[in-house]
Amino acid sequence: MQRLYLIDTMFFIFRAFYAVPALTAPCGSPTNAVHGVMGLLKNLWQTERFSHAVAVFESSTPTFRKELDSEYKANRKPAPVELRSQVAMVRVACECLGINTIHIDGYEADDVIGTLARRAVESELAVTIVSNDKDLAQLLEISKFIELLRTGKKGRPERISREEVETLYGVPPHLITSWIALRGDPSDNIKGVPGIGQKTATKLLTKHGHIQALLDDPEKAGRFAPHFRENRDQVLLDLDLATIRTDIDLSPEGFPENNFALKPIDGAEEFFKDLGMNGQLSRVRSMDRPQATLADLWL
Repeated sequence: MQRLYLIDTMFFIFRAFYAVPALTAPCGSPTNAVHGVMGLLKNLWQTERFSHAVAVFESSTPTFRKELDSEYKANRKPAPVELRSQVAMVRVACECLGINTIHIDGYEADDVIGTLARRAVESELAVTIVSNDKDLAQLLEISKFIELLRTGKKGRPERISREEVETLYGVPPHLITSWIALRGDPSDNIKGVPGIGQKTATKLLTKHGHIQALLDDPEKAGRFAPHFRENRDQVLLDLDLATIRTDIDLSPEGFPENNFALKPIDGAEEFFKDLGMNGQLSRVRSMDRPQATLADLWL
């Protein structure tokens, strides 16, 4: 069964930026995240030997969640300018190496990943989502042919199946959104139900199922019943914010007939030369096949 790799590129960029010491191109632009992402992509390819992949990027405009709740992610500090300036360079690097890229304005990368995952399964492809984002675990409910590939302890890759989500988070994939809405998510500024933390959320959902059961009959929540009655609208909003869309319009990028097969490397020599990435440059120059791909570069 052909497998499509959906890469949460911002996860790679953040990880690389904070792991790799400051580096600059001859022109003075910071390049440490680009160096780091190239290393992470190389490790991913050498581990997985993927032939179909797409690097998913964030929207360049405010997303619909910000329109639903102006306080969504409002507690986050802006990313350093040195990191933000490298996002476009990472995208160009991926394209030069033949890795497909995509972003959809108005939607987060999670929504693009969710929609691509669903469409891939409908096209009879298996899917590996490369990310450490717990929110993405909800997508494993779509199909047993979707898995998460995350970075575990000591940097070792961990493969998470649909059956393993409950062991990891305490609830199965179809309850991840309820779990987030109950306990909240400080990183996204999702409020959650007052007084309910991870353990209580897991206990309530294990006993009663979807959060809607608690909203329909707050008394099931015991001493937390008043919070469900008083915060019903906020809980429903949090549930909406936590839910990854799987039906967004991917036009004009769409879902290509080749299922995001890797393309020949093109323009990489000039790109790496301009950034002063001599190690990558020498590897590109050593290839002697006109239609070379990552298999020729990183084998």
